[in-house]
Amino acid sequence: MTKTICYVKQKLSVFSALLLVLMFSTSAAIAGPNVLNVDEVTEVPPTITGARKINPTTISVKLSDNQIMAFDFYGDNIFRLFQDTTGGIIREPKAEPEATIMVDQPRAVVSKLNLKEEGDVITITTSKISLQLDKKTTLFKVINLATESVVIEETAPIFFEKDKVTLTLKECDDEYFYGGGVQNGRFSHKGQAIAIENENSWTDGGVASPTPFYWSTKGYGMMWHTFNKGKYNFGAEDKGTVTLYHEVNYLDVFFMVNDGAVALLNDFYQLTGEPVFLPKFSLYLGHLNAYNRDYWTENEKGILFEDGKRYKEGKEDSVSIKESLNGELNNYQFSARAVIDRYKNANMPLGWLLANDGYGAGYGQTSTVDGNIQNLKSLADYSQKNGVEIGLWTQSDLHPKDGVSVLLQRDIVKEVRDAGVRVLKTDVAWVGADRKSVV
Repeated sequence: MTKTICYVKQKLSVFSALLLVLMFSTSAAIAGPNVLNVDEVTEVPPTITGARKINPTTISVKLSDNQIMAFDFYGDNIFRLFQDTTGGIIREPKAEPEATIMVDQPRAVVSKLNLKEEGDVITITTSKISLQLDKKTTLFKVINLATESVVIEETAPIFFEKDKVTLTLKECDDEYFYGGGVQNGRFSHKGQAIAIENENSWTDGGVASPTPFYWSTKGYGMMWHTFNKGKYNFGAEDKGTVTLYHEVNYLDVFFMVNDGAVALLNDFYQLTGEPVFLPKFSLYLGHLNAYNRDYWTENEKGILFEDGKRYKEGKEDSVSIKESLNGELNNYQFSARAVIDRYKNANMPLGWLLANDGYGAGYGQTSTVDGNIQNLKSLADYSQKNGVEIGLWTQSDLHPKDGVSVLLQRDIVKEVRDAGVRVLKTDVAWVGADRKSVV
């Protein structure tokens, strides 16, 4: 059936008319091939009936079905497009636990905002962009006034379904797309479709930390103002078309027009806040593993170690050797310190090391939390002397908790203050189950 966009009144009237025709034309319906199929009826989409400037930054556009599209400008090159078919007003997206996407003051100065209606075109102009709306189709396109080029162009009206809204834009042959958060193994998305949801996957093609933002080499960026799941298709199924949707019941998106990645990312940061300023050591290679849990046994098919023998990781037995952080148990080659030395001996710069990155590992083998903290400090002292910072991962809480074994007890204050931990690998127990909690 042809898709429709919430034109209930028109649909009912068309259906009623068809019903009358069928009731009084039974013989024709049976005998003749030229019967009108109700499923083939295509609804007439709305048109634009007018537009007005309602405040210094916002243009309200009225449609023939009495719907309102709002174009709210957050700068001369950034605008927010909002439409709620149920009549709701511009608002923050819902999040549980409570969270926000934008900073407290996301707006920049809008030096001018002009509105002009000429023939079938409504034009909204700032000092940097011109946004043109076709009154007959409601489709819009955006022109970068500096380059006099069309950078954003709709190819189909906004499509509202129950708990899903879809935007359809034009894709150019020489246009490429980047963003969407951490898309494992992917950075250029042309001809691909990416999920904007936490798939809890760390493998190639999976998504673990999504962001509802992308930018195009055509000179624009888009941020969907929502925490809900979505999908961005950059010509994977329909070449020449960018199809974007989120599982929401209203439209709330930001478009920004600028020259290049740096400028577009700065526009994104204007809305969401500056990115984390990472320390220099974090830009180097990191090594993650567990060095306080497993046992190693000689095995001719195992890994070759410094003593010239081969060992295989496995369960504890009478001849196995347990690993540790500092090699203090006559087990140096199975320790975290040995890893640091191997990088150094290979003249391969290492920036940081997580020594407890495995379920049930911990970072010490003493009978007290303070004893384990001291063990961690010993590794940190050694690693920092060799230019490597120490970090931790956890599957448990950040602070001491009754009922947890000493091996897995955590004390983030002492870990940072006393042991010298400088890296934290977050997990579900730390930040919650999805992007709302991370934000």
